[in-house]
Amino acid sequence: MLKKCDLTKKTDRKTFAEKIAPLQQRLGELQRQLRDEKIPVVIIVEGWNASGITMTIQELIRFLDPRGCTLSSMGLPSVEEKKRPLMWRFWTRIPAAGRIGIFARGWYSRALAEEVAGPGWEDRMERAILSLTRFHRHPAV
Repeated sequence: MLKKCDLTKKTDRKTFAEKIAPLQQRLGELQRQLRDEKIPVVIIVEGWNASGITMTIQELIRFLDPRGCTLSSMGLPSVEEKKRPLMWRFWTRIPAAGRIGIFARGWYSRALAEEVAGPGWEDRMERAILSLTRFHRHPAV
């Protein structure tokens, strides 16, 4: 797929601004529509450290009504969160009907970073996969 991308192409600021403006407006329209139709939405922004996760989320939320979305930054779990199942802190942040939940880091990277590192990782990986599978099969997700 990346072989088809022409990374030499550039867009000047004016052209970019002209093309992005209707998309930004459409984002607000879609947020209002999902609120009216009571559709919950989860947006996960992943990436390596210093890859622009914060800047990407900043740009996204500029065009959303803050009353209809929640941002969760998923770093290392707290002492209390470590006492709970792996997916607990994600379950508690899933958006209600008509709202948007934005996650800075999602459950896959957190499972790998927290559950799989170190000796005996194979058993922990199996448990993490089962937990992720149950999470995805839950009707509310």
